[in-house]
Amino acid sequence: MSIQPQPYMQACVHCVFHDCGSYPEEKSQQEILNMCKAQRSADEPGPSTQKPGDITLEQFLFSGELPLRTLEIKASFDRMRRFLGDRLTALKTLQELKLTVLPDSIEDLPAEIAPHWIIYHEHLPMLIWELYANTNGYEVILPAVERYHLEIANDFDLDAMLVLSSQLVELSVWYYFDRGMEQTFVVTFPKLRKLLMKRFGGDCRSPEPNTRADELSAERFIQSSPLLEDVYFISSTIAFRLFRALCLYGAEPLCRLTLRDVIFPRELFLLIRRLKNLQFLRLKNCILEEGSRLRALDFPHLRHLEIINSSTCLRLDASFAHVRRLKYSMDSQLSRLCRHMIMLEDLEVKLNTKVPVAENIREHFHSLANLQSLRTLRLTGIKTFTRPWDFCKPMPRVERLVLRYCNLLRCNFKHLRLLFPRLQALELVHSVIAYKKLPDGVKPTAFMEKRLKQFLPNCCVLVYPSTRAEPLSKVLRMEDGYQWKLELIRSQDIQMIPLRKKNRCPENPKEVSQNS
Repeated sequence: MSIQPQPYMQACVHCVFHDCGSYPEEKSQQEILNMCKAQRSADEPGPSTQKPGDITLEQFLFSGELPLRTLEIKASFDRMRRFLGDRLTALKTLQELKLTVLPDSIEDLPAEIAPHWIIYHEHLPMLIWELYANTNGYEVILPAVERYHLEIANDFDLDAMLVLSSQLVELSVWYYFDRGMEQTFVVTFPKLRKLLMKRFGGDCRSPEPNTRADELSAERFIQSSPLLEDVYFISSTIAFRLFRALCLYGAEPLCRLTLRDVIFPRELFLLIRRLKNLQFLRLKNCILEEGSRLRALDFPHLRHLEIINSSTCLRLDASFAHVRRLKYSMDSQLSRLCRHMIMLEDLEVKLNTKVPVAENIREHFHSLANLQSLRTLRLTGIKTFTRPWDFCKPMPRVERLVLRYCNLLRCNFKHLRLLFPRLQALELVHSVIAYKKLPDGVKPTAFMEKRLKQFLPNCCVLVYPSTRAEPLSKVLRMEDGYQWKLELIRSQDIQMIPLRKKNRCPENPKEVSQNS
């Protein structure tokens, strides 16, 4: 990078370095040495090849003259340590530091002899660790940190979190080994308000029942966090260990709960009824192992509910009548929720679920017109074969329609005007407008956007940059995700080598001796 743009960078508040620092193995040794020299001359700490009196761009960025608020570095751990080093203290205005650890580069020192990195900053409030490779020795001295996002893959990661536990307000942690989770439960988090926990790696079934010692450690952990109000559990391992203690001893302050990728025993999930102060509840990819859905639940303060691929957990009956915002993956409960959720103002229906939805649309989509308070309707995942418009009734109360990841056919334009006569805003996000043919010399997206505005003259039409117009034949091919990816690979002249088939074992053992 040139030294010239310094005057234009005086207002820079966000700085990103993405550099893995590694070299392909097929390079010759001389080419690698040349690249090392070029790299070392400009962006490595220490003597520079610049003229005396000049400073490198790297030195300027870390001089403290820029009002940097966020800094993001993606590199190998040792290269990151050499690059950032003690310069962190010069960035007085820094509010967020994100470090992404990649595999070692060719110049990195082995972990056994690499210096111990002390990460120190007096005023930094947020630190994020993201791992694609293991970290080496380090420790953190950050007296002002309140938000900490990390992945625990070794004892250095674990010790850093334990040191900061008494001052954290927000903690997001992924575990790569169970001992890290166990040791987390023995420390206190007196200021913690927001917690996200995930056990990395999929667990396809609920773990074995907790021992009494497990339950006691979970209870102490929840009781030592008296301010905990927002909890996000990912994986059965985490939920099975902490969910019981959370419902029994942390129900009063808790107002937001998210559960993801959890297979619940019914007896454990029944404890959710104790969370009377919930205002936000999200269940994503959650399953009850046995029994029917929970019904007649009492959440008097619940206003936002999300049920994604978790239809076996809750029955959407009259106990959710006061919910104002619902995100829901399509199933046979649609007509029931439209009958009971009389206060619903914002509904998002997710159609690209793991099961076929065409039958449910045909039978239940007409019930959307029963939602008397509905003002915002969001539809996600419409495909060309879904055709929800053919099974809708007019919804004059809907003022805002948001289509996300939808394929909107040219013939759907007239349906929108008839079904939503009072529509004030239409938003197309990550969607595709399909057409058969267009006039020559026009830009497809701009032309289709103009046509859409002509069909909705009194409506504000927002077509986001992620939305585009494509020929119908192409859209039909895109809907088969697997074949479409193969087509993209072939279009880029990437050679696909088929896997070798295993040799068939001969039925007659004598064939082996004859062949040999």
